[in-house]
Amino acid sequence: MTAALRLLMLLLLPALSWAGSLPLPIGQAQVLPGPYMQYWKDPSGSADFTDVRNLPDSAWQDVGRRDASFGYGGSAYWLRLDVHNPHPRSLGWVLLVGNPLLDQLDAYGLDGKRIYRAGDQRPFDWRWVEHRQLLLPLQVGPGEQRRIWLRMQTAGSANLSASLMTRDAFDHQEQRSLLLQGLFFGALIAMFIYNLSIFGITRDRNYLWYSLFVASFGFYQFIQLGFALQWLWPNALTWHQLSFPFASALATLFGIQFTYGVLELDKAPKAYRRTTSILKACTWLVLGMALFGPYTPALMGSFVIVAACAIAAFVITLLRWRAGFAAARLFALGWFVLISASLASILTGTGLLPYSLLTLHIQQIGGLIEMTVFSVALAARIRQAQEAERAAQARLIDQERRLRNEQAKHLELQTKISESLDQHVQERTATLQDTLQQLSRANLRLAEQNRRDGLTGLFNRQTLNEELVRAYARAERSRQSIAVLMLDLDHFKQVNDRYGHLAGDACLHHAAERFQQRLRSSDLLARFGGEEFVALLDNTDLTGALDLAEQLREDLAQHPCPYQQQDIPLSLSIGLYAGVPSEPGCAEHWLDLADRALYRAKAAGRNRVVSYDATAFSDA
Repeated sequence: MTAALRLLMLLLLPALSWAGSLPLPIGQAQVLPGPYMQYWKDPSGSADFTDVRNLPDSAWQDVGRRDASFGYGGSAYWLRLDVHNPHPRSLGWVLLVGNPLLDQLDAYGLDGKRIYRAGDQRPFDWRWVEHRQLLLPLQVGPGEQRRIWLRMQTAGSANLSASLMTRDAFDHQEQRSLLLQGLFFGALIAMFIYNLSIFGITRDRNYLWYSLFVASFGFYQFIQLGFALQWLWPNALTWHQLSFPFASALATLFGIQFTYGVLELDKAPKAYRRTTSILKACTWLVLGMALFGPYTPALMGSFVIVAACAIAAFVITLLRWRAGFAAARLFALGWFVLISASLASILTGTGLLPYSLLTLHIQQIGGLIEMTVFSVALAARIRQAQEAERAAQARLIDQERRLRNEQAKHLELQTKISESLDQHVQERTATLQDTLQQLSRANLRLAEQNRRDGLTGLFNRQTLNEELVRAYARAERSRQSIAVLMLDLDHFKQVNDRYGHLAGDACLHHAAERFQQRLRSSDLLARFGGEEFVALLDNTDLTGALDLAEQLREDLAQHPCPYQQQDIPLSLSIGLYAGVPSEPGCAEHWLDLADRALYRAKAAGRNRVVSYDATAFSDA
């Protein structure tokens, strides 16, 4: 029994000595090595690898959590991790450090005697793998056990945020991550271009401040995620370190300007303006510190000013909402989301919240939600401006009516006064007539705007109804054939769902331009509603209408809508009716017949032209 016990102890000795080692994963799984790590704190940062390797086991402490996070402080931290490969072959693994802003990271034991040295305060080409994050390749033979030492030191958050996975699992995760990052930055670019375009049209500075806020926030995220060091300034290490608090403070400054303008704080009580001035002064101070150093106060200052401005903006927005400023409701929601996301990001950096995919990207998610809410709020302002324009038009009409009444009274007075006052009355009348002409011209311009569709520039449905009545009356008198075409973009909801409503608007505008290029100057084209258009063809019989309809359908199919470096394919269903009007007031009836033909075209599979045939439709 004694010999057997000794043999059992001999067999179990390797397993007992490596009981705390981490088994390397296989497949698509990834492992957080934090619970398997031990650390030793080096406040002075002067210890070398030989000193650390000779430390007794009692000097090491268990990390004891999913991520090795030690907050802010500037000390050096040594970590050791035992791994073993229980698999019959070597798959090739990577240790991914998810904190691109670590100043220095050294790794021992990865590849023989080579030392891995990287970090955002070391040239980018030092890295063994060209990647925005710190990627440590690891090759462990079948059954092999190995100890890895890591040394990290940073003036920012000492958060390792590490995960261990196979190379195949990393490649799969990287593809998904790049897709999500592309969508995130693409959404920011779309918001930037859209609001900058609105600024170019309206000259409303709120859209300019919002565009700059979106751009600076995207710049901040580009730095935080490691893209900037990889692609923009791989060797400008001093600027890279200062660029992070600089971008944060710059986004904060534009956020203050945007909030000040959109909440109309210049019309609010003085306390609001005083608070805004103080916050802007503090933000300029942080910008100066970020440009000229030192780094740590600038970093802490950027965190403090972001938190202070977000909370102040949230409180001011609530107070403005309570005071009756209706638009503040959406802004309150947006600031609440951003405050929550920023707080979670800061707490993750201090180690109070554990590292996870959610906490890693929480500020991106919160920022995107907040900017989307702000975009909706800005769109609501456009609607309010349109309503104000309609109210102004109503006031002009009322003013014109009152002026006409006044003119009538003066003309009546002219017949009653003496001949000596005749010249005076005429001068007064001339002045009034000039005013009325100016008002009439303004009213005509407003009326013409009301006749057009705001998106495509085509005639709207109300104008279509008016022109149809006139066209059918002319055709009835002259006994000429006319045709009405009802055009509908196929599966347009799928375009909106797949590419977004801005892409849908671009497709409507594109289709309208293609239609107008094929029509004659005497023809009429109008947007009937949604994705439906109506074309009225003067002096056109059934054969000519069918030929033109096929041209319209084929032209649109051959010319997809260009949108954001991609082509969106479109197809068209057309229903038409042609003939010589036989009775007045048949315009609505002809529209109905063309619509029934359109319905038949869509029921037959779409992307086709169908003319109304009374015999065929009665059989159906």
